[in-house]
Amino acid sequence: MQAEPRRGFRGFFQSRVGRIVLIVIAVGVVFGTYAYVATILAIPVFLLIGLGLPIYFGVKRPRYLAVLGLVVLVAVAPLATVIFSQELLIPPGTASSAGAAPYEVGGSVLQNASVSPFSGTPTTMFTWNVTLYPKFLNTSFDTTNWSNASLDLFVSSCPGATSANLAYCGSGYSFILDLHNFTEASRPGNGTVVTFQARVPADGIWSWQMELLLQNTSNLSTPYKFELVGDPTYDGLEGPIVGGFPVVYDALLVTVYEIDLVYLGIPFYFILVIYMWFKGREARHKDAVARAERAKAAARPTTASGKPPPEGSGSGPPAAGPPGASPPPATSELACPSCGAVIYPNEPKCWKCGASLGTIPNGAPLKSGPPSS
Repeated sequence: MQAEPRRGFRGFFQSRVGRIVLIVIAVGVVFGTYAYVATILAIPVFLLIGLGLPIYFGVKRPRYLAVLGLVVLVAVAPLATVIFSQELLIPPGTASSAGAAPYEVGGSVLQNASVSPFSGTPTTMFTWNVTLYPKFLNTSFDTTNWSNASLDLFVSSCPGATSANLAYCGSGYSFILDLHNFTEASRPGNGTVVTFQARVPADGIWSWQMELLLQNTSNLSTPYKFELVGDPTYDGLEGPIVGGFPVVYDALLVTVYEIDLVYLGIPFYFILVIYMWFKGREARHKDAVARAERAKAAARPTTASGKPPPEGSGSGPPAAGPPGASPPPATSELACPSCGAVIYPNEPKCWKCGASLGTIPNGAPLKSGPPSS
């Protein structure tokens, strides 16, 4: 009898098209959460959409679930990298110095620093601007003499680098230094804009920083430093980006894949392995129950037609032996030499025709079927 086809959502998602739709849904939902919300939130979403939803709809094969997870991991990283690359190409706001005591009082000495354009090519002339406000310098140290004072621009392929030989940057990174020196005659007034211009020689995501050095009259070898506030790790400022979208995408893809596989892949496959263990345990339990049922069915006497004999016929399973005795060995099917009925070993007579079976060797299989005439 042909099984009735499944209907509703469960039936649809258990079809080939439905399983493909489940994968597409998982990719879309995990990508949206990962790219637009938060990576940490994408972990439970991936588990819910990639494991919970298919299992709820009856798609429980571990092989399919493993393939679904792999497709999501492979697809989400390049899709999310597109979004992250576009976000990275958006120019950040301007930067200023900390404006904190004891060296700055009432405001920042360096304000509204920026680079323009934010993205370009190796032939682009990039311009950096910063506005100086000497009025926010602490009056407790000498600000009347700007001799030997300088404003320095650092541009590097290593985030936040302020020299060409920093240990944390490794080796072979690019570094550009541009200086703007002051004199007493050219000391800046409040609101003075200082401009730097430079070409960046190679494609990549660059970083920059500015530093104002003022002479410390009490210790001429230790100047006062005023730096722009950049990222919390390296204090670097993003930009310029040379090469545009392809360069950013190529630089981010490997990192996004690493985050994707670690934060999404490891929890997903860990839960999948646990699910497979419970699934295997359940299968082993069902198999044990089925084998027990088959053993019980094999122990029941049957007629030649496969039906159990009538009550009172004297046939039935062999009597149990004494406690601790070994069960009788399994034997092949036997047949009554008179009528051909299926019989069990050790039976004294045939349940069907009543013929004596005492002369049949126990456990010796006989040819099934009625005797030849």
